[in-house]
Order: sequence, then structure tokens, then C-alpha cells
Amino acid sequence: MNTDTLCKFCTGNPSRYVCPKCGAPYCSLTCYKSSIHLECTEQFYKDCIQEELGVQDSEDVGKREMIDILKRVYGENEDSESDSDDEEFTDINDRLNGIDLNDADVVWSYLTDSEKAEFEHLVKSGDISKILPQFTPWWCLPIEKQLVSEVGKNINDSEIPTLITNIPKLSILSKKSPSDCIQWNLVNIITPYVFLIRYYNGKHKSYLSEFINGLYNLSKNLSLNQNFESYDIAVKSVELSIQEHEMFKGSQEGFILINNDLETIFSNGLDSNCNYNIKLALSDIHNLLTMYKNEQKNISLKKTEQGEFNRKFPDAKATYLIHVDIKKVRLLLKKIEYFLSWADEIKL
Repeated sequence: MNTDTLCKFCTGNPSRYVCPKCGAPYCSLTCYKSSIHLECTEQFYKDCIQEELGVQDSEDVGKREMIDILKRVYGENEDSESDSDDEEFTDINDRLNGIDLNDADVVWSYLTDSEKAEFEHLVKSGDISKILPQFTPWWCLPIEKQLVSEVGKNINDSEIPTLITNIPKLSILSKKSPSDCIQWNLVNIITPYVFLIRYYNGKHKSYLSEFINGLYNLSKNLSLNQNFESYDIAVKSVELSIQEHEMFKGSQEGFILINNDLETIFSNGLDSNCNYNIKLALSDIHNLLTMYKNEQKNISLKKTEQGEFNRKFPDAKATYLIHVDIKKVRLLLKKIEYFLSWADEIKL
């Protein structure tokens, strides 16, 4: 607590908190929601809500997950006294019925002031991660379950990638011998793949454009054809790229988990094929690139009108230095096919 600084809004009480947006000291939630602080308050709440909703899809499964999240955020099962004398709480299921959960403007309009305030406190306390559905990436699943996926039994397509089996021989793709750097260049590609799947909490297919553009810009091998001379340098390059990007502020803390993921992928313990997880990762990247290419072909050139939220708070953080167009996608597909062929023939 900082007793030396007065609250900027009531000017009578010592400040206990600092606004995460403008840095103004304040003493209570009432002062934080003061009319002279309204624009900053609304922007902070909306940013939090949009970031939380941004990784959820609008399909039935995604909707059920989002309803569960909002229930946990807004504490329907709490026994505390209600302070909603002038604001009756409506069941979250009813309010979200028929709502497009990808539309931040619409979702925002259905949230009450008390819900926004509760969300703010969750974010500030660091408890926001506790309300997210638990996500287990495919490389952390038991190896037996991965092997079952090859014959198509009991598969959740959001968990296990489809393995590409008709991999051409390396000698057919190129007459030249692979560079000594190829295995480290491969690490530089799989590292951002792992990071982005974690970042989007497994919902990366719902934000395919952001995922593919992130993969391309975070991997210097993909975007600049840069070669790497060791495992550590290849991984560090991605970590530095993450630190440089506004969108991923604060994500560096989870990089220990990413290193564990990479260790799992690159040493999966399959005696018959030690590169099985590597081929699964490359197959997934190839499939995602193909999906992205088809998506780009179908995008309408017609501009859609932005809602109030997006007009007032444009998401400039989601832009990347280099945009992946269809021409780049074709080249990337060929590159991934080359890595797949190499991984199929070489034992790491």
C-alpha cells in the first residue's frame, strides 16, 4: 500500500492501487469507476474481455466452454450478498443464447458493470488463468493415443494432427544434400508452432490467419531463410522475436513450459521411428498452411463495417511485419514437405 500518495479521484484517501492503463493512483473500485476515469476504465475492461474471448470459437463446444468460463468469472455459485439492487442478475445462459461469441461488441453489450469490475479484479490478482479450460496439447498425450489416431479411432481433431503418410523421397525433392543446419532450422520452425498453440490455448484453428502469420514472423528460418548452428540459438531466436512483438507482452514467462514441450517433441521415445512427433508437428503445420491457403482464396474483398468497440479500440497489436500471402504459402508448403521428407529418412 502506498500511503504517501492520495487518490487522484477523491483526493481525500491514500491510494492503494495504480491504474494499469494510465498509472493514476486510486483508493477503491468506486474511485476507479469515477466519471473522470471512465474512458480508461472502459478500455481496460474491454481489452480484458476481448483478449479472453479472442481464443474462443463460435461452435457449440466453444460456446459451452465460454459459458462455463463466464460462470466462473462472475461467480454464480457464490454465497456472498448481492449488491445488485439496481441491477438484476440474469442467468448467463439466457443472455448468451444466440450470441456470436466472436463478436466483442455484442458480447460487451451483454455484460453488466459488476461483471466487468469482477473481471478486472481477476486480471489484477493474476487469477484469470485459473478460469480457463485446461488444455493439453497433442504432444503431451500418451503415445498410445497418438498411435491410435493413425487408424481414425476415437479421435478429437482438435487434439491430434493428421499424419501425412505419402511423403516423397528426399532425393526426389532435391539433388543436393541437406545442409548441416537443417535440424536446427527445423527447431526454429517447431518452436513458434508450439508457442502459438499454447498462446491460443488450442483454439488456433479459429484464428488461423493470426496463427500462420505469427508462425512465419516468429521463425527467422521461414521468413528470412536464416540458418542456425545450434539448438539453443534456434530457440533463442524465437524467444527474442516474441519479446519484440507487442501482441505477446508477458508471454515470455511461459517459455520454460515451451522448452519442456520441445524436449517432448524431439525425444518422444518411439523405437520404431524416433521422429514420429516431429513428423506429426510438420504434418500439422502443412495441414494448417493448406487450410489458410484455401481460406485466403475465399476471402471476400468487401470491407465489413466495424462496430463501436473496434472503431474506438482498434487492435493494432495483432499486425505483423510481413503478411503471408498465397504466393508465400505455396513456398512454405514446399519447404515443410522438404523437412517432412528429411525427418522421414533421418534419425535424430
